[in-house]
Amino acid sequence: MAFRVWSYFLIFIGSLLIILWLLQISFLEPYYRSSRSKNMKQMISEVERTMHAPIEAEQRNNLRLLFARENMCGIVYNEHGINSLDLAIDAQGQSCYLRQMTSATKMDYIDLVNASETATFDVPFRDEQFEQSMTFYAKRFQIDNQTYYIFVNAPMQLLDSTVEILKNQFITVSFILFSVGTTIALLLSRKLSYPIHAINEAAKKLAKGDFNVKFEGTGYQEAVELSETLNYATEEFSKTDELRKDLVANVSHDIKTPLTMIKAYAEMITDISGNDEVLRNQHLRVILDETHHLEKLVNDMLSLSQYEAKVLEINESEFNLKEHIESTIHLFQVPQDRFKIVCDKNIRVLADEVKMGQVLYNFINNAIKHNAVEDQIMIKVKTLKDQTVEVSVIDHGEGIPKEDQLYIWDRYAKINKNHQRQMDSSGLGLSIVAAICDATGSDYGVESEVGQGSRFYYTLKTVK
Repeated sequence: MAFRVWSYFLIFIGSLLIILWLLQISFLEPYYRSSRSKNMKQMISEVERTMHAPIEAEQRNNLRLLFARENMCGIVYNEHGINSLDLAIDAQGQSCYLRQMTSATKMDYIDLVNASETATFDVPFRDEQFEQSMTFYAKRFQIDNQTYYIFVNAPMQLLDSTVEILKNQFITVSFILFSVGTTIALLLSRKLSYPIHAINEAAKKLAKGDFNVKFEGTGYQEAVELSETLNYATEEFSKTDELRKDLVANVSHDIKTPLTMIKAYAEMITDISGNDEVLRNQHLRVILDETHHLEKLVNDMLSLSQYEAKVLEINESEFNLKEHIESTIHLFQVPQDRFKIVCDKNIRVLADEVKMGQVLYNFINNAIKHNAVEDQIMIKVKTLKDQTVEVSVIDHGEGIPKEDQLYIWDRYAKINKNHQRQMDSSGLGLSIVAAICDATGSDYGVESEVGQGSRFYYTLKTVK
């Protein structure tokens, strides 16, 4: 990574130097000529504007001073080549080249202007001291049916010496930039690569199953944020790994126990109770109960996997909520007076009746397991806003500690970490509830206090 950062930095510096070379050396003369031509056009426009009104002496002097500041000179001729306005004073206060033109030369230039609306041409100018190029810009215009020609002349400075100086400076600047750039690139690459290297080494340990690894990102904000994210992910991986181990242990226990019982009672029927009808039937009943529990465990695991994989179809229909609650209660082989229903008989909801029935069944089953036999279980329906009702199952059991309420929706959540097998439960009921509610978009949750009982709830959409 360090070499790559260094390479990118040098490419950036090289690109800057190429741009400097093009702008300061290669394009210097074209840019200079373009700038002088633009200024000459502006001067001609100023003269033409002034010529359309009577020219006072002060205006004439102002024009001459303007031409002098720009190191230009200008003369206005009529169509016969006669001088109509003389602005031929250069920056040194001397007559400029336009005054030195012969009459024949002036007429040649006038013919050149007549051939086009405007004309630009260069002529070499030599004297005893120097040689330089003169650029002329001329334009034809009319005032009161009289034709006039404006000629503006500007010397083009020789740029060879300037370019040579810039080339020498460019070499020096290039050396300084590459030296400073190389140093900065090396320091920067080291600063960038060190935290990435440390994070990479820690990630290798994490890949080998070391969840005690600590990601440390320093130097810049992105590395710090990445390390914090990876540390959070490591904690979640550790929790997931612990849940996986618990799941394997619990599932193995719940599957192995009924299989062991089935095997033991089958052997007892073979060896002991084969001819004793009463004893044999007792043994067969145990085998059937264990088979039923094993079947329920497998079915719940399959259903939970399908819900989490989102492969089950949601079939919404309209139904009466109170009748739905009553039919679910009748599935339990307990006295019906243990239940108290608080629900308007006219409430109709739109939902998947079968799947939401599983939610209600699991909540009621959970309440029965944790409620005292003499205590009543309440199923209460409350109307919320936005055409929503909340169905609550309230028990008076031992309650759930605050710190454990977030984890009861996990598979085989065990508050006391001591897994106990129950014949009427697979241990996946609340996980199935969470999966169904997530799949259908229903809000759900629990409110509980230790020693006061619990309230499990979920929401349904009503129909007008």
